[in-house]
Amino acid sequence: MDAGGELKRLIVTLKAAGREEATAEAESLLAHLFGCRRLEVYLHGERKLTPAQLAQLKTQTQRLEAGEPLHYVLGEVEFCGRVFVCDARALIPRPETELLVEAALDFSKVWKKQHPKVPDLGTGTGCLAITLALARPHARIFAVDISPDALALARQNAARHGVAHKMAFMQADLLAPFADGELDLIVSNPPYVPTAEWATLDRTIRDCEPRGALDGGTDGLDVIRRLVAQAAAKLAPGGALALEIGEDQGRRVAALLKAAGFVNVVVKKDFAGWDRIVTGVR
Repeated sequence: MDAGGELKRLIVTLKAAGREEATAEAESLLAHLFGCRRLEVYLHGERKLTPAQLAQLKTQTQRLEAGEPLHYVLGEVEFCGRVFVCDARALIPRPETELLVEAALDFSKVWKKQHPKVPDLGTGTGCLAITLALARPHARIFAVDISPDALALARQNAARHGVAHKMAFMQADLLAPFADGELDLIVSNPPYVPTAEWATLDRTIRDCEPRGALDGGTDGLDVIRRLVAQAAAKLAPGGALALEIGEDQGRRVAALLKAAGFVNVVVKKDFAGWDRIVTGVR
């Protein structure tokens, strides 16, 4: 079968399975197979697929039909222009989290230090910590996660991008390993989905991604409250905190930072105009 015919078949199959992004996902499967961009698959319409390629597509399609997220099926995801290994050991990085990188890099006073200490809490795939390590090679970056499986994935990605030897990997609950006043910048994409909303999430998220990386308790702020309180003690004077938050949590999280003694507290919006990033200075 040629690629054009297989693409049409994939779209029909995925739509029948209830995949909301059936066309985009079918294009992504072929793009991954051909090593090209998604919309470039139409340039390969007459390309004949080998039995091995057809078998691979069949297996991937069956996984999508069963409800797995596309990026777990592909085994990788793009973040800040780089490709990271991605599987069920960790949350799939979202485009909005790239805004957290931008917010962290905006703290120029932090990065002017000789070797600023910067932990990424709940590192997951390691995409955030690794991106910062690549952007600021003089910094001491710590990838911290309570899950040993997630840490193993972060190590794998750090090795892939050539920075594993420059980073520290810690299995820990938030900031437990660090001394008071030791840190210069703390970044985190913590769990922030309210428990009651869990059942309403798309099945590709609810049934496949690690619940511990998403469920933030009754109001979504259980982990954030602990994190802010700890950050207030662990940051050096002038140190900064940058957090990703839920779309309606800006006012409440900003209040938590101010109550903990943070100043210059700012809530930043995402591409859709929702609250997404909160930053503050100790």
